[in-house]
Amino acid sequence: MAGDPPFDRAENRTVICTVVFVDLVDYSREPVARQAALKRHLNDLIGRALAHVAETDRIALDTGDGAALCFFGDPEDALFAAFNLRQAVTTEPGPGAQIRIGINLGPTRIVRDVNGNRNIIGDGINVAQRVMSFAEPNQILVSRSYYEIVSRVSEEYARLFQYAGLHRDKHVREHEVYEVHGGAGAGPQPGGDVAPAAAAPPPAFSADFLETVTRALTGHLGPVAKLIVHRASLRARDAQQLLAAAADTLTGPARTAFLAETSRLAAPAASAAPRTMSPPAAAPAGGPREPRRLTPEVLAAAERHLARHVGPIARLLVAQAAREVTDTHALAERLAGQIEDSAARRAFLAAMEG
Repeated sequence: MAGDPPFDRAENRTVICTVVFVDLVDYSREPVARQAALKRHLNDLIGRALAHVAETDRIALDTGDGAALCFFGDPEDALFAAFNLRQAVTTEPGPGAQIRIGINLGPTRIVRDVNGNRNIIGDGINVAQRVMSFAEPNQILVSRSYYEIVSRVSEEYARLFQYAGLHRDKHVREHEVYEVHGGAGAGPQPGGDVAPAAAAPPPAFSADFLETVTRALTGHLGPVAKLIVHRASLRARDAQQLLAAAADTLTGPARTAFLAETSRLAAPAASAAPRTMSPPAAAPAGGPREPRRLTPEVLAAAERHLARHVGPIARLLVAQAAREVTDTHALAERLAGQIEDSAARRAFLAAMEG
């Protein structure tokens, strides 16, 4: 039906999605009153961890002693949600819950249960549960299929993972798993060497400013903070916008503390130079076109143009940008920041104006 969210149209069809399976440690051993308190606390944390993801891009399922969070858009959303959950459980006041988290990317099918509610079945969710079962308290493990996709998005993501070995589940099925570690650098991966050093920060902001923001965010979010700040620096027009984007990855007291720690950095002096966007190769006759609203046709064209320069990840980048901007000019500028080559960037902007 027109206007239905993507997962409504996907019912009874096999779709690839990312599943975050969360389990409350020793939940079944607790008395009923404490079980209720643990569930209320976890549900609150999950609600906040999912706040940055559009409702049309995810489904949250109650599994009794935890939850299964299914993401149909950007696979990175699953990683950020898992980080937020672990960060909240380990740092915020609460009933002393511990969780285990497993992430997998694989085939699933959306069906209706006996009560008419949406449910997820398939290998995608089954493997996520198996991967979770190998985790220690407050540990995040991911399957090889998820690692293979996300680690290729950027070198920064690859550094977040450390090979954690081959595990067999109760059905004697083998799973290669990777830990989302808490150290500053990842160990060697199977068949490879230690990841190379990080690239220099973009020139639009001073290195000291980016380092200070990264250090403040790392205190709340761990090593993924470096990647988040780098991505924000590619899109932000000034220091205040960058800090707001970084703060959006946090929730509750952690967000408040981060904003307090970095409030002095929002002054214009934090920028080493004004951020500019390369102009299109040639402006259309009669001057630049007026910005248009984002429509499915516009988004499809943007994905097609961007894919020529960045490959299949264009679909994810367009979907993410469409949640953050409202017109074609802003969309073009946001997506152009993902193209490193200046000539290719100009070609993309010209195609978007055409």
